[in-house]
Amino acid sequence: MSKIIWFTGMSGSGKSYYSDCIKEILEKENLRVNIIDGDLIRDKYKIPVGFSFNEICQNNKNIADICKKEYKKFDITIVSVITPYESIRKEIKKIFKNDLFYIYVYSDIESLKERDTKGLYKKADMGLIDNVIGYSEKSIYEEPENADLKLNTSSNIEPKKNIELLSNFIHLKIL
Repeated sequence: MSKIIWFTGMSGSGKSYYSDCIKEILEKENLRVNIIDGDLIRDKYKIPVGFSFNEICQNNKNIADICKKEYKKFDITIVSVITPYESIRKEIKKIFKNDLFYIYVYSDIESLKERDTKGLYKKADMGLIDNVIGYSEKSIYEEPENADLKLNTSSNIEPKKNIELLSNFIHLKIL
């Protein structure tokens, strides 16, 4: 089978959280699942990550290359990385074709700032950093044009509802 579920969304939107939740559900069904998380990739593969357009695109291509080498070993590979540009998402889709499903994890800015698990939004507001993707003026996040599923993770949305939506989508469209 070997399918890829690629979570895209801004920092703090819940990509890693939902990746972990769905991994747990799929493993209970005796599926072989691998997670490739953007936060962990830097450490594991020693990939330097910058914040220019080209550096971000190269990072996303590096993750796609890692995924390409590994995904056939698993039933489901879950990728969790911001992937902010439509052009790079389209390029990655061309590589994996029907084996790849994009899940757009959306949250309003107020909820992201409230969560701020890494303190990025606070640092940006204090003027300490100017490259928070989708928040800082010079670092945009382009909403996906053709996501296979969109999860709204704003504060007023119950995570349980999104897990159910995600699980149903996977069981109806992927498995």
